[in-house]
Amino acid sequence: MIRWTPKQVPRNSSRAEKGFTLVELLVVIAAVALLSAILMPSLTGARRRTKTVVCQGNLKQWGVILSAYTSDNDGRFFRGMMDGQWNDWIEILEPFYGKVGGLTCCPLATKTRREGAQGVFAAWEDPEGDYGSYGLSAWVCNADPGAVFGDSLYWRDSAVGGTSNIPVFLDCLAITGWPDPSSRPPDNDGQRPGGVTLQEQMKNFCINRHGNGTTNCLFMDWSVRPVGLKELWKLKWHRSFDTSGPWTQGHAPPPAWPEWMRGFRDY
Repeated sequence: MIRWTPKQVPRNSSRAEKGFTLVELLVVIAAVALLSAILMPSLTGARRRTKTVVCQGNLKQWGVILSAYTSDNDGRFFRGMMDGQWNDWIEILEPFYGKVGGLTCCPLATKTRREGAQGVFAAWEDPEGDYGSYGLSAWVCNADPGAVFGDSLYWRDSAVGGTSNIPVFLDCLAITGWPDPSSRPPDNDGQRPGGVTLQEQMKNFCINRHGNGTTNCLFMDWSVRPVGLKELWKLKWHRSFDTSGPWTQGHAPPPAWPEWMRGFRDY
């Protein structure tokens, strides 16, 4: 019988097994931590950019929905504010989009403040339990005579000129808003209107949710594109909106932007 005997390796052999030293382990841990610190911002930025693209896709679908609604109603939008109550789009358009919480939300803001979301990443919620993180420009509504802020300013229907610069549906902190050239920018990102006045209404839409100084917007020609936050004052929100107003480039005196917006592109 042949008996096999493992070959003994001398203790001083260079092939002798040995574990990691504490110093080597610390070096490996430090290297992993460094790589994580380098890669995480890139991964976070990539995820946000992906959600920004999905948001634009959502708005394109809202363009199809709103186009279908106006086509079925001789080009007219819904009535909006009526008898002191907001006749809101989220209920009127429900037959077209199916359920709340899908298309009604930007992918970066799918939870309400009650669910723990904060700032510009929180979806709004109404008393009926509906919620979303997009908002309608109230000026597109087919308002009744005597509507809030004067019915002469409303667009009423989509059969108008310059539709590529008329905002309809955007990232928003509320279900709707009435921006005006006199509207002030928020003092900080996510500051909400302090009252129902024209000077406060742009705060609902002037939010840096996508992290690049822009927001996503659906226009009345049903196109979608990112809009610079300072560019919001260059859009034709209502029929008498001055697109060369006090918050636009070249105006005298020049606009005094809040600190958080000063580095964004001017328009």
